[in-house]
Amino acid sequence: MEFLISAEEGSEELRLWADYYEATARVLEIMRTQGTAAGVIAQILAEEAKAAAAIRRIKEILGIRG
Repeated sequence: MEFLISAEEGSEELRLWADYYEATARVLEIMRTQGTAAGVIAQILAEEAKAAAAIRRIKEILGIRG
C-alpha cells in the first residue's frame, strides 16, 4: 500500500517534529533547573501538552491510528 502526503502536509509534519522536540527539551530543562516542585508542574504540563498535540497531528498526517 502506497501512502502519499501533500507537500503542505510534509512541511507541516517537519514543523510539528520541531515543535515536539523543542517542547520535550523545555520539559527537561525545566526539570533540570527548577525540579519538579508543585509550582513547576504547570509549566511541565503545558510543554507536555504541546508535545502531545504535535504527535497527535503527526499521526493524523501519516494516517496512524491509536
